[in-house]
Amino acid sequence: MDLSSIDFMDLHNHTLWSDGIHSPEKIIENAIEHNLTAIGISDHFQTDKCNSVLIENLESYIENLEGLKLKYKNNIKIYSGIEICMNRDLCDLNNLPYDLFNKLDYVLLEYIDYFKNSVKLSELDKYTKHLKCNIGLAHTDLLRLYKNYGLNFLISKLKENNLFWELNVNEGYEYFDEIVKSIDTWKTKRLFKHLKKNDIKISVGSDTHCLDYYDIRKLKIGNMLSKHKSIKILKYDCSISRAMGFGNSITGPYGI
Repeated sequence: MDLSSIDFMDLHNHTLWSDGIHSPEKIIENAIEHNLTAIGISDHFQTDKCNSVLIENLESYIENLEGLKLKYKNNIKIYSGIEICMNRDLCDLNNLPYDLFNKLDYVLLEYIDYFKNSVKLSELDKYTKHLKCNIGLAHTDLLRLYKNYGLNFLISKLKENNLFWELNVNEGYEYFDEIVKSIDTWKTKRLFKHLKKNDIKISVGSDTHCLDYYDIRKLKIGNMLSKHKSIKILKYDCSISRAMGFGNSITGPYGI
């Protein structure tokens, strides 16, 4: 899975396999309708926080996604993924089925350095060393980790663990809007500069559980940022401005 080669992606979606309300087919067909070039299904792996793919059903889940890849191969690129809760209170991290995870295209690690009993950034290699597929940080506020650890340490851990970073556009996570609003500040610019310099890839995900809230405009912005493209060209698009919470004005940060 080469993130840099994907023109328009959404790699974070939940289905009936976990706590989503739609089938994988519905998520895929919605992506085709919105002209995405790649869609990822990343249901929750066995966790106490929500409905999730139980370890005994994981192989069937993978087989289902592999079948859908063939069914829609002429319409869209489909990637198989799963989201692992890295809070020790919610997931048994000592008995993860790495052999099955490695049949997937990618895994997303959520809640890194978030809760009291979450896996810390410095502890990640204990888990990533067993993974042969692509590994990403789901809905992780890198600006916060930058502040807490310093940029050099943050970048080194992303590289050492061969991680990509997810821009999660779901309204439940404020960090994406903060990044967009601060994109021209020195700190945010420095973060993106070092991500690009160190070839740390960026994915984009809607974190969809219900398509009623699918925000294609934020996905477009996220995909531009993931390619390190300027979003200033959107400054005359008032629909984008409204989507990002700037009202009807086009006089917000960076001209949007």
